[in-house]
Amino acid sequence: MKFIVSRKRVSVTENRQICEEAFQEALTPLDYRNVESLEKARDKIWYKDWIADGVNHREENGMVVCEKKEKSRQWVIRLDSLDELLDFQGKYGSILLSDSTPYVEVKKEITIL
Repeated sequence: MKFIVSRKRVSVTENRQICEEAFQEALTPLDYRNVESLEKARDKIWYKDWIADGVNHREENGMVVCEKKEKSRQWVIRLDSLDELLDFQGKYGSILLSDSTPYVEVKKEITIL
């Protein structure tokens, strides 16, 4: 399973590797809008830009969503078992596991505290 990985303390001027297991990957952001249907979305001021900037427009969980055309580069790690997660935590100390900003490829984030 892939996780976006970040640190609680980061340098504003540097974009260096978060940890030795991390690699950069271009991820596809999801753009959710709080409208129940594509039909109702057509009346919104943002609709034309939303259509132009995304693909695979659909209704999901009571909202509309699309996949953004422009990818976002993020630091990612791959952990495929609970043992790997525990080894990672043992190596880096306290971590926080949370839902990530929505991407097609990755749903969870690990923050090294």
